[in-house]
Amino acid sequence: MRRLILAALPLTAGLALALPPQRADACQYANCQSEGAVTKPADFAFSLPFKSGEKVQVLSGYGPTNGSSLHCRAQDSSCANDWHALDLVLPDHANWGKGQPVVAAASGKVIAAGWGTSGWAAYGRRVYIEHDYKGDGHKYISMYAHLNSVSVSVGQQVAMGETIGALGGSCNEADSCANFSTPHLHFALHRDSNFGGSGSGGSYGGRATKPEPIDGYTDLTQGDQLISKNGDEEPPPPMECLPIPPEGATLEDDGPCITLGGKPENYGEIDGNGGHAFHTALDTPSPDYAEGGIWILTFEQAGTYELEVFIPSGLPNPAAQATYKIAYSGQATKEFVDHASALGTWASLGVYDFALGDGQWVRLGDNYELAGDNGKRIAIDALRVTPANACECADEGAIDTLPCGVNGEQTRVCDGCSWGPWSACDDASTTGDTSSGGSTSDGGTDGSAGTDGSATASTGGSGSGTGGTDGSSDGGTDGSAGSSGGATSLGSASATAGASGFDPDNDDAGCSCVAAERGPSPSALLVLLALVGVRRRRSSARN
Repeated sequence: MRRLILAALPLTAGLALALPPQRADACQYANCQSEGAVTKPADFAFSLPFKSGEKVQVLSGYGPTNGSSLHCRAQDSSCANDWHALDLVLPDHANWGKGQPVVAAASGKVIAAGWGTSGWAAYGRRVYIEHDYKGDGHKYISMYAHLNSVSVSVGQQVAMGETIGALGGSCNEADSCANFSTPHLHFALHRDSNFGGSGSGGSYGGRATKPEPIDGYTDLTQGDQLISKNGDEEPPPPMECLPIPPEGATLEDDGPCITLGGKPENYGEIDGNGGHAFHTALDTPSPDYAEGGIWILTFEQAGTYELEVFIPSGLPNPAAQATYKIAYSGQATKEFVDHASALGTWASLGVYDFALGDGQWVRLGDNYELAGDNGKRIAIDALRVTPANACECADEGAIDTLPCGVNGEQTRVCDGCSWGPWSACDDASTTGDTSSGGSTSDGGTDGSAGTDGSATASTGGSGSGTGGTDGSSDGGTDGSAGSSGGATSLGSASATAGASGFDPDNDDAGCSCVAAERGPSPSALLVLLALVGVRRRRSSARN
């Protein structure tokens, strides 16, 4: 959302003849170094530094060729990184708004207020605010310079929209400045900068930070006219990132516990765990990074937890080595994951001892360690946190059951942490009837038929076997009962009436017997039919 100003800008507005503000040491780069700038996180509520409804004009935009030669440096370790600074005026007020209120762009704590001196004198009166936002694990400081007056003090907590000073044209400890003729606000945002240096000190090092989107505007350039929405309404509260319970949790890539940094246009989207995942290219040599995600970890209970990340199968051109940084219990370490080899799986980042509370995180950036990974892609998907060596069960002696067979069940017992092995299936429908017939003997103990069915009737024992009526049924001559005592066999060596193999699928004939070479005698057939009837009646009663 942009509107270009129609009136001509003051020609002298962007001229800047002073040296770039710096700490005591010389700048790291002799030229106007531009590499390494970053973009404000999209969920960082940040507004134009003027009262709601004010028309704001961009006098000088980003970089040294957009109105001010001092908008320079992006990642200099020894100087102010003001590449993405803006010079702002209020065109609806006399003298470009000199004396009009300047307000805090976001809530935070004042870390400096008053005149800049020594290497920082060119900023005139200025205010620095370290902001409350910590959603991506970085520190953000905003600067408001050339003020006509200052109305806050060091250590003061300010809210978004609270007045901190007035627009002016101060520099070099004077209310007017020979370096420029147009009163304006020099406004900048720095990430992870230091504060100090010569004289009064100032914000140096870290990264120049593009303060967009800001009140809905993006791609700001010299001449744009904007309307401030600072203090218009209370921004909606962000989704709450809940603490991780002792049993663990899965933090999705589109949930409240992760923040993506860098430019939105540098991310792609694919299917992943939970239906969604982001991906981006590795294009920054380690240790720096621009795009990437950071998962914020807050624990309800200190303990040892395993971390795993999901690598979606649809990741295009996957990298061989993605660099994860894990911060835990006051320590930090790196872990590398081969995304190309882990497609469609959960990849472990290891096991760590996490402390109670917050201040712990996992970060994945677009920095590459291997030259061959330059340009390849990494996935930013779900992070799974599980307690290490977690018990399967808690109550010693607890019994777990599982259905098996037709009507049976298996059981296992908890030893206080782990389940024991499953028991054999206790299913009456598959064990046969061993108590029917004239007695409770299973065919005698000293001459019972073996399982090969080769014994004759005379070796079936003297008791009344299962399925028999008096222990002396017609045994036939082609083999007698296997496990059913004195019951008549029709020559089958593997199945008898009432035996445990009584199953319609027991053999190709579809019954529990196989015809012998000789046909059955009439008495044998009657006994067989009687046995079948007894078995089925007992099965029916049991069911």
